[in-house]
Amino acid sequence: MKAHLVIAAVVGAVLAVPPLSATAAGVDQQAGAAGAISVAASADGVPQPGGIELDEQQPGDLSAATTLAPATGDFASERALILQQTNQLRAQNGLPPLRLNNALNDIAQDWSMQQARALTMSHRPNFTAMYPAGWSRASENVAAGYSPGNVVAAWAGSPGHRANLLSSNTDIGIGVAMHPSGRIYYTQNFGRYSSAPPTPPGIVSRIAGSDRYSTSALISTRAFPAGASTVYIASGANFPDALAAAALAGAADGPLLLVTPTSVPTVILTELRRLGPDRIVVAGGPGVISDAVLSTLRTVAPVVNRVSGENRFATSRALALDAYGERGASAVYLATGAGFADALAAGPAAASVNAPVVLVNGALPEIDADTVALIERLGATRVVIAGGTGAVSAGIESSLRMLGLSVQRYAGADRYSTASLIASAHFPDAANGFVATGTGFADALSGGAAAGALGAPLFTSNPACVPSPAHTALRNQNPDALVLLGGFGALLPTVAGFYRC
Repeated sequence: MKAHLVIAAVVGAVLAVPPLSATAAGVDQQAGAAGAISVAASADGVPQPGGIELDEQQPGDLSAATTLAPATGDFASERALILQQTNQLRAQNGLPPLRLNNALNDIAQDWSMQQARALTMSHRPNFTAMYPAGWSRASENVAAGYSPGNVVAAWAGSPGHRANLLSSNTDIGIGVAMHPSGRIYYTQNFGRYSSAPPTPPGIVSRIAGSDRYSTSALISTRAFPAGASTVYIASGANFPDALAAAALAGAADGPLLLVTPTSVPTVILTELRRLGPDRIVVAGGPGVISDAVLSTLRTVAPVVNRVSGENRFATSRALALDAYGERGASAVYLATGAGFADALAAGPAAASVNAPVVLVNGALPEIDADTVALIERLGATRVVIAGGTGAVSAGIESSLRMLGLSVQRYAGADRYSTASLIASAHFPDAANGFVATGTGFADALSGGAAAGALGAPLFTSNPACVPSPAHTALRNQNPDALVLLGGFGALLPTVAGFYRC
């Protein structure tokens, strides 16, 4: 209880007078005693209960910090400056530099963002629970209110923080985030590891909101900073109608935003007004997205069209005709409508060649007549199947070939390898790579549309580590930037750290 009381006192002080402030915490994992944790000394040398250590508030001026608002929200240059100054301090004291650990970086950035949203400075409870395995020592510094150029010096001037900066730790992660008021929050997560962490291809960032709707809006903001003339809307409660819409949104250089079946979340409405679309396409019938939602959308755009069919298969065909009925499409991508993984991975690939993703009943012994009619209507001569024969039957493939169509199938041993095969074939050297969990659909829907618009692949991942096929494919692609979609509930920091399964 004492630790909680101390935190409350610090928070109260922060809210009362916006002073500059910083705190330090540390733990050691005892060798030979798995799970045993001892608490390092606090700034005044007295161990604090609960593993949380706090020091005194430091008065100062916030004016230099209030103008810092980089467009991406990642504060990449500020984080790099903090790393540089930290390692300069270590060099002055005869210590080796700390390695940037992308998993720790992800943890630190997430916590800085949480502090900034709450306008409250505190330590993350049990912060080591998210660390990659193998650490033998760990500590954390947090601060608020300093300018990025001064925060390391402030930490260095406090015994507890300085001890963390000059400790025997080997790795570091750094987080920087700003509240709309201009107050900046900082986190340093330190760890000692016996071996170097993996090095991800490209700079790793994460787009994550408090729920699937805010994540959807954040993805749109990041991918379409100048707005979009066409926006697709789909239900965030289920995936079928949204699967086809994601590919079409990407091809239209617009986002796919998620709504509830009966309302438009405030964060989505705000993003729609920022985008300023000329047309909104709603995927699915009234049973999926109510007429009340369409009424709200009509307050944002002059044209709002519902595109739907009697089931998920018919809706995907209707969406394809809406997008390509007039101009045609040289190819059609087929995926099962019984699951989401293969269609999600196919979305950016289809968008890259201006083709629709059409859902089929993959268990049928041959291609259905309605899909054949669509292919003929679009004038397509090529069909791409996403997934193995367990998803889309061999009979469907054979019947397509008998129609004189060129057919190519991308099929791996599982959903992760299928997504990697599709990504490698369509985006061998893309500048960006997107990663979403393979066990859920929500984040990948909006993320797939953004990837398609940006000419980037969408990889699916195990929530705790990068599957070997995706790991290899991303190494070969070697993107400049790797974007994780969703929060820690979808992808753990070890994915950001590029730890292989």
